[in-house]
Amino acid sequence: MKFKKLWTLLLAGLMCTSIVGCGNDSGGSNESGGISGDGELKGEITFSTWGSLDEKKVNEEVIKAFEEKNPGTKVNLEFIPEKYREKIDTMFLGGNAPDVIYGHPHYFAAWAEQGLIMDLSERFEEESDFYMADKFATNMYDSFKYDGKNIATINGHDTFLLYYNKDLFDKAGVEYPTDEWTWDDWLAAAQKLTTTAADGSTQYATVFSADNPAAWFPFIYSFGGNIFDDMDAPTKVVFNSPETVEALRFIQDAVHKYGVAPDYQDSDLTGGAFDTGRVAMDIEGSWAPAGRKNITEFKWDMANIPLKEGKERRTSAFYAGYAINAKTENPDLSYAFAKFFQEDDGQQILSQLGLITVINKEIASSDENLKGEGMPEHHALRVSSIDYATNGYAMLTNWEEMMTKVMKPAFDELLTAKVTPEECAEKVHKGLEEMLAQA
Repeated sequence: MKFKKLWTLLLAGLMCTSIVGCGNDSGGSNESGGISGDGELKGEITFSTWGSLDEKKVNEEVIKAFEEKNPGTKVNLEFIPEKYREKIDTMFLGGNAPDVIYGHPHYFAAWAEQGLIMDLSERFEEESDFYMADKFATNMYDSFKYDGKNIATINGHDTFLLYYNKDLFDKAGVEYPTDEWTWDDWLAAAQKLTTTAADGSTQYATVFSADNPAAWFPFIYSFGGNIFDDMDAPTKVVFNSPETVEALRFIQDAVHKYGVAPDYQDSDLTGGAFDTGRVAMDIEGSWAPAGRKNITEFKWDMANIPLKEGKERRTSAFYAGYAINAKTENPDLSYAFAKFFQEDDGQQILSQLGLITVINKEIASSDENLKGEGMPEHHALRVSSIDYATNGYAMLTNWEEMMTKVMKPAFDELLTAKVTPEECAEKVHKGLEEMLAQA
């Protein structure tokens, strides 16, 4: 079933239960505004986003800076902390979606397919500065295109990296990870880092979970595997490759053959195991230092994802940006605000929180952002790792369903040894093929 059919069904359901937003067919703000006779921006728009309270504050700072730079403009923040995608979909159906919408690339793909967000290609052609590879991580742009068209401005990325507890490494007499570390080195270290105390309790090297399938992508990518032929423009599923099977076997063996991670079914080690010193290594996104900078119980650092011998260095990345409602009554102001997030002033404010690595490499690499209090020695890897990262979001309208309905159940079975790596790969492969046909 195509996404358009899904959209029709959702619309029908809403019409049966309520009348939504009938007073505003054009969406966005009621004030059209635009550009005044002297060329200055004016008017009022709405902007939606989600996140923590800290993220809300940062967005409020961006809004304040934009309004100060552009007197006569007003940006109303619509903060949606829960069920964001679902609520924005409903607002589109009701004709009252925000003017500027924060989101991930696969959100934008779904909305672009319906013509709900603006094609920004012509405006991007005027932004020659955005294509300066020495300033911006320009390899991210393809992930924000739909049918070859630019559909969003970009705030930045998060890549997956290896985090390690230096105190536990020192205690076990294990040398810290280096750029030359392979997965064999990782396993050898993990075996030394897994110890059993006199009371029978075990200190594990790491822990695996199927709750977030995206956390498995660094393994798959670094072993030479892929999910689709092209995550930015998927046409074919390639999940059942020998390389992906080998990555899945490595994870399963880490638990059931080598015992360096607890049995997923029996373990009480859930989220936060690394932060509380209960495991020695963790593969996590580059947002982690923002929270881990306050750890005082042990010393920690970060490293590149280990190499698979004979393969290129790879990891996964996740992006976010800003799309514009196609029915906004103030496209110029909306674009100016969306663009502000990618300009120097906006990027500087966004970088302060430390949750996302901004697309502006100069700002992302500044001492202010990398060498703050509590930050690790190799914090700069959050910037350089984008150069060898593969998109972790497939540009498909049903990508989230693929992860929750296909990958998660199969990964659950792999971790509990109910299926072999080959069987897991085939299950995921076939499930993705079925859903790709529906995308």
